[in-house]
Amino acid sequence: MFGREEPYTVTGNTISLTDDNKSLLLVTPSRYDNILVSRYGVELTDLEPVRRPNVKNVVLSELFKRDKTFFFIRAGGVEYQVDLKYVDSPISEVKF
Repeated sequence: MFGREEPYTVTGNTISLTDDNKSLLLVTPSRYDNILVSRYGVELTDLEPVRRPNVKNVVLSELFKRDKTFFFIRAGGVEYQVDLKYVDSPISEVKF
């Protein structure tokens, strides 16, 4: 089963990208844009969830077992807060 590990982990409310060579396409509810996660950042995208090399498609409602619009993402050593209800600016970098 080697080589089949997921490129991310989920702990509570936080999704962490664990493989910097891969990207995640977080598939959100239809009223929101999807979210592309890479080691370079987290951004809204109009990419559809089709198969692409080095991109893992993850449906948010399956990941959290329910519809969720507020969560955190760790990628490239940075943590981001995502709140899809803030349509103008749903993604912000968390400062410690």
